[in-house]
Amino acid sequence: MSTLVFMPAWNEEESIATVIGKLREALPDADVLVVDDGSVDRTAVRAREAGARVASLPFNQGLGAALQTGYLYALRGGYDYCAHLDADGQHPAAEVVRLLDEVRSDRADLVIGSRYRDPGSVESDDYRPTFSRRVGSSVFRFFLTLATRQHFTDTTSGMRAANRRVMALFSERYSPDFAEIESLQLAVREGLRVEELPVRMLERVGGSSFLTPLRSAFFIFKGMIVLLVGQFRPREAKAER
Repeated sequence: MSTLVFMPAWNEEESIATVIGKLREALPDADVLVVDDGSVDRTAVRAREAGARVASLPFNQGLGAALQTGYLYALRGGYDYCAHLDADGQHPAAEVVRLLDEVRSDRADLVIGSRYRDPGSVESDDYRPTFSRRVGSSVFRFFLTLATRQHFTDTTSGMRAANRRVMALFSERYSPDFAEIESLQLAVREGLRVEELPVRMLERVGGSSFLTPLRSAFFIFKGMIVLLVGQFRPREAKAER
C-alpha cells in the first residue's frame, strides 16, 4: 500500500531538513512531499537536499491551499493513504506512524492527532500552548462538537492521516482560511469516519508562530462564523471508497 506524507511549509528552512530526516527514519517506505507555500527563504532548496519532493506554490496562499495541494497530489498520484504534519518540528514522526496504522486498519477514514485527548501524559519537553491558544481551542472544541454532534478535543491539529475517500473529498472542497476546523465539519457531514488519537507535540525547532493575541482573537471570531455558515451548506458527497 503506497503512502504519501506531506508538509505545508512557509519559511521553514531552519527545521525542514530535520523533519524530513526523522520522517524517513520512521516511514522509510513512504514518499515525502513538501508543499512550499511561497517561501522567500531556502525552504524548497533544503527540502530537495534532504531528499523530499517539492511542490512550490507561486506565492503564499495560506494553509488551506497548501494542504489541498497535498491531498490533490496524493489523489492524482494514486496513493492509498496519506498523512500530513507541520514542518516546524513540533510533530514527532513516530506519532504519524500511529495515525497511519489506524487508517490502514480501516478503523477510520480520517484520524486526527490530538494534543489534548490525554493531558495526563504530558512530558517535560512537550509543547505548552499559550493562553490565547488554549482559549481558542476551547471555543472551537465547543462549537465544532455542537455542530457535528461528535466530540473533538483538538480541532486545529495539523497532524492527520487519511485514506482515498478523504483525499477525494478534500482535493475537491477545502477551506482556504480555516482548513483544520472546517475540514472536520465537512468530513463528518459527508459521512466519513473521523477519530482522534492522543499524540505528543514538541516545541518548535526553528522560526516563530505568526499568531499574536490580536490575530488569535480575530481567528476565533472568524472561525465561529465559518462553522455557522458550514452548517447550512448542502451535502455533496463525492468521496470514493
